[in-house]
Amino acid sequence: MTYMNGLPFDIEEVLTVLRAEEDGISAHDLAGLLELSAAGRKQLTRFLNQLQGVGLLRRHGPDYQWSPLRRVMIGTVRQRRRKTIHFVPEKASERTPRAIRIESEDLQGAFDGDRVVVSLSRRDRDGEQYARVEMILRRGCLRVVGRLHHGFRQSWVESLDEKFGYEIDLDEEDRPALADGWIVLVEVTSYPVPQRHSNPHPRGRIIEALGASSTEPGMDIRIVILKHDLPHIFPPEANAEAEAVSPVVTPEQIAGRLDLRELPTVTIDGETARDFDDAISLRQLDDGRFELGVHIADVSFYVRPDTALDHEARLRGTSVYFPERAIPMLPERLSNGICSLNPRVDRLTLSAIMIVDRQGHVESCRLRETVIRSNERMTYTDVNRLLRRDDPALAMRYADLLGLFQTMEELARILIRMRARRGAIDFNLPESIFEFDDEGRVAGVLKADRNIAHRIIEEFMLLANEAVAGHLERLGVPSVYRIHEEPEPQRVWEFAELARAYGFQFPAAEVTSHDYQRLSRQLEGRPEERVLAYAMLRSLRRARYSADNEGHFGLAAPVYTHFTSPIRRYPDLLVHRVLRGLLQSSTDWGDWPASPDKPAVKPPSPIRRGDLELMAIESSERERAADAAEMEIDEWRKAVFMAERVGEIFEGLIVNVRDFGLFVELDQFFIEGLVAVKSLHDDFYRFDERTHSLIGRSGRKRYRLGDRVRVRVDRVNVDRHLVDFSIIDSQPSRRTGRGRRRRP
Repeated sequence: MTYMNGLPFDIEEVLTVLRAEEDGISAHDLAGLLELSAAGRKQLTRFLNQLQGVGLLRRHGPDYQWSPLRRVMIGTVRQRRRKTIHFVPEKASERTPRAIRIESEDLQGAFDGDRVVVSLSRRDRDGEQYARVEMILRRGCLRVVGRLHHGFRQSWVESLDEKFGYEIDLDEEDRPALADGWIVLVEVTSYPVPQRHSNPHPRGRIIEALGASSTEPGMDIRIVILKHDLPHIFPPEANAEAEAVSPVVTPEQIAGRLDLRELPTVTIDGETARDFDDAISLRQLDDGRFELGVHIADVSFYVRPDTALDHEARLRGTSVYFPERAIPMLPERLSNGICSLNPRVDRLTLSAIMIVDRQGHVESCRLRETVIRSNERMTYTDVNRLLRRDDPALAMRYADLLGLFQTMEELARILIRMRARRGAIDFNLPESIFEFDDEGRVAGVLKADRNIAHRIIEEFMLLANEAVAGHLERLGVPSVYRIHEEPEPQRVWEFAELARAYGFQFPAAEVTSHDYQRLSRQLEGRPEERVLAYAMLRSLRRARYSADNEGHFGLAAPVYTHFTSPIRRYPDLLVHRVLRGLLQSSTDWGDWPASPDKPAVKPPSPIRRGDLELMAIESSERERAADAAEMEIDEWRKAVFMAERVGEIFEGLIVNVRDFGLFVELDQFFIEGLVAVKSLHDDFYRFDERTHSLIGRSGRKRYRLGDRVRVRVDRVNVDRHLVDFSIIDSQPSRRTGRGRRRRP
């Protein structure tokens, strides 16, 4: 086993050079390219020999050539909660799934987030591929949050992250004068070496004492911020630049912009929103078509490239939202101040003004630098109540805007039908929201309401994003796209098998978004809807950012980008910079279709394509980190809520089945917990992956996705936000059928 710690060169740079040199390169030449010392050259040669040993390189005389064996790959170890460990290849293919199982004994000392070289090993009897770690290229986890413990001669830290399953020993000289149980941040200084019988634990040193208890107010968010490496304190240079920005729009800033301040515009957001990215204007033309204006905060005017504000925004990538706190991408002076489209004040915007026909197609689009003055800040709840006509007092208050909202609903329903015809997928999966009592404790977990007001804004933003992406692609200008690739064949086949087990037909090959959409419609209102909708979602790839347009499978859109949220997403800010560069060169570049007398020349490129690709990769990574942090806080709060309900009995639905147990979602609360297979004492259960079932050896009982069960809350680990259930009924209740079903 080889550890790549303390090398005098960048491993990724070495790999990039080796890939680029098709005819190979010698260790001597590579060391000269990297400007290494004599000692560094020896370490480089040793490293190259190790790459050759695991099968990534071939050697021809003095030259090393990149030529990986078919069964050797580079990628990242990903450990999910509840023990499942996978290897994610950096480049997946049709032959190679996007995640390959690793058994714990084959990790060879690797942890979640480590970049590794693996060899593909055995397949089990069901054909699932397994991998074995051969070499660790870069450690992903260097800092761990945990609970301090003192023994007679030794102090150690128990990790609060179950993905880091080791206790961390502290050196005697680092033994802190803190009481047992304190929450601390530890930097790992050395890792255990497999096949050695010295110390099986990593060693580390405490770099920050966080608090005496994980239940202190705000401690959960502080821990999650550290675990997911979320930048949350703005550097003085960025704050200084934000403070220097004028808090009001000046006449000099308005000069040269299209003035839309007399145009009726509104913002529609949630009750707690404070940063308003987008405002809407809409009017119906005499011929029945619509003129829709989507006006987006012109963040690119205030956050210029290569400034401290820009560097910090790029580092953060996105805003992160917790139930009662946000970590903004930009300082509040910008995000909640001059950039936010607050009502009845002038604001600088970039606007997409679109003519939309009665079928929902954009016939023309004008992109312009504009200034607006929003008439009203509306909430989803109030707009929905206005459109349902169930609040006369509210209707009187907004009588002058009621017609605008009714026209918005009409156009939104046209757009919904247009996307349905095209094959866009809408799973309509609910999100959880928390209710808090007067003392700030979680009093309940509910499913978030999604009404027509949400759909209005969603549809208008989708249309603007698609229009901007299509315009930039037609111009041939480098930009950032939001792409969603076709699902992997193996995942499609697995889901098709599951759907057939429930009596639904789904193609196992050459699947289209229409196939997903068709099944979603068949499932509406059925007992299987939630279960199969989650399974469908898991069969799809994750959307990401790229400088290459590869279309958006889920939206059935040939081209798509993110343009509408530059206050909270860095890719949107990049798209704005591209647009501003074009418009400042000539406003003609903002028109589609182009003027007939416009010369056929390619517009200037404001940002180099290579820079965009790098920033797209960074933004995708930061988005994943933010999503994981937001999800962890939700799970933490749910665990705190359930800790007061140990011993209580609830009805629930089996929403996932794995070899180690089954996950049950409670009906009363939007909370999920695990029934471990070892807690099923009445039989020996085996996992049937094809039907997603746990089947008793006696054959008398089985637990499947969608079965209803009664469970008792047995244990709650708040630190690791885990809820354990046990089943208390003797037989799971079956789903009601849609005709005859094939039993697994």
